[in-house]
Amino acid sequence: MGGRRRNLPLLAAAAVLALSPTAFVAPLAASETAETVLIRQILEKDRFGRRRGDAEMVTHGFDKDRFVAYDGAGSIDIRAWTVRHSSLEEYQAALEADLSANRYDISRAVLFLTVWKNRAFAATLDSGVVIDRAGDSRRGFVQRAMWSFLKEDEEWRATSLVIAVGDTADGGAAGRVEDQEVAAALQEDARNWSEGNKGDILSGVQEDFVGNDCYNSSNPASWLTVFAGREEFGKWLEQRLEHVDYDIERTLLHAVSRGDEAVAVARDRITATYKAGDARLEQDRISAWLLTRRAGRWRITCAWWKAKSFDPAGAPEGAPTARR
Repeated sequence: MGGRRRNLPLLAAAAVLALSPTAFVAPLAASETAETVLIRQILEKDRFGRRRGDAEMVTHGFDKDRFVAYDGAGSIDIRAWTVRHSSLEEYQAALEADLSANRYDISRAVLFLTVWKNRAFAATLDSGVVIDRAGDSRRGFVQRAMWSFLKEDEEWRATSLVIAVGDTADGGAAGRVEDQEVAAALQEDARNWSEGNKGDILSGVQEDFVGNDCYNSSNPASWLTVFAGREEFGKWLEQRLEHVDYDIERTLLHAVSRGDEAVAVARDRITATYKAGDARLEQDRISAWLLTRRAGRWRITCAWWKAKSFDPAGAPEGAPTARR
């Protein structure tokens, strides 16, 4: 699956990436735009609010209905990632408790910031000290994070934050398939592709769905956003399925949830057969997703196709596999 044009990289969340100084930094534009200025203001309010201990200032530019915070667990391998806070209310409660105990004297570098239509993606690096308000003790603080933004009604809002993203895959994240409903939803997605049913594929994604091609790279600066919205995805899908038949064998590597939000990773073996002629292409790849549950059903909010594979390991024992 892929788009017809080369767009800028984007996250909604959140996912397989490298934050090393050599791999993670993309050149910033020589001049700012009105859009990047507004997004930087959200990032600066977040930082300044932490310095002042003002949780309301921190979350001033966050989306009240969509915001989700993910835990990167210090790894670039998304199989280590989990949902930390599934709503803004949950995130803000934890933030208030943290800021009442600690004061953050930090500076922030924006490693890169890209905008495509009404979507934006940023990476930041915070450094400084955290001061214990009770004992005045200090400890060093360094944290990498990734942000996604949505512009709606002419206003930018942060929709997701991946906290503590690492710059290494050390530790061998094996993934765990804990949520069988999430796993079943992604197996249904694979079957819908194999059956060539456009309507069923689209019913499994949110209206604000974002699709990204990672080109097998762990550097998010090289990722390309190929679909920004379900409507755009549907137009491409209609043309694609007219000419190509897909068969997807999917093995879940990671499926975890908290509340109504989830993170998942799978190993896909994809066979694409062109209807005109005998051409057939086969590809093994890693796919990763963020999902949300609405009206009792899990739907995909963000997809990363051809994500970086960190090792040749197979699926966790007992992980479901489906083939059509």
